[in-house]
Amino acid sequence: MVSNNINRLLIGLLILAVVLLSYTLKLDFILIILILSLITYDFLKIKIINFFFICIIYFSTFSLIIFIPYEFFNMFFIFQIFLVILSFFDTKYKKFYFSLSLYVFCIIFFYLSNFDRNILYTIIFISFLNDTTAYISGKKIGGPLIIPSISPKKTWSGTSISFLISSIILIYLNTNFFIAILLSISLFLGDIYFSYFKRFLNIKDFSLLLRDHGGILDRLDSMFFSVIIYQIYLFFPK
Repeated sequence: MVSNNINRLLIGLLILAVVLLSYTLKLDFILIILILSLITYDFLKIKIINFFFICIIYFSTFSLIIFIPYEFFNMFFIFQIFLVILSFFDTKYKKFYFSLSLYVFCIIFFYLSNFDRNILYTIIFISFLNDTTAYISGKKIGGPLIIPSISPKKTWSGTSISFLISSIILIYLNTNFFIAILLSISLFLGDIYFSYFKRFLNIKDFSLLLRDHGGILDRLDSMFFSVIIYQIYLFFPK
């Protein structure tokens, strides 16, 4: 148990170091390409859909990010919402819609990083803080689980504390109060959404790329809906 905690801490510090290096040296584009590639790695490991389709989607996304001006993607949140809805109601192509939604996620990430790179790192920072706070407080306090059939370790105590801390920090960072609350809720919903798909795929983690942290998708889950909220907020006039 102690060894697992140490491994989790070391991997967490490594991820933090990569993000800090990216922020300091302004390697935002490289970070997004790295995330895009690691998402593809996770999908290939679990064989979620045909190898050929994954490669096509990967290289198509890669090409869009490289060759198309970021302004073109300012309404991609509509596409993303549509994919999420389809992933619930169209069982036959559920895996495909989920896979495609992660590549759209990367494109929206790319858009946000170009619009204001601080948004990109705020999302990453608040997501990591939320996950860490929920994990530690949930283990220390315990209590009843929220949705044990989907997320067997997520407690009301851990979720409530992480929601409160995330909201306070976002408001402190001058985020609109209402948006701060929505973003904090979205962190939880993203986690649940990905847990739902892990149960559907009958897997514990998307891969073992990050050891005890799972795969890159296990770290991006809470960011998933927050990028949609940010893009919607930026799209509509204030």
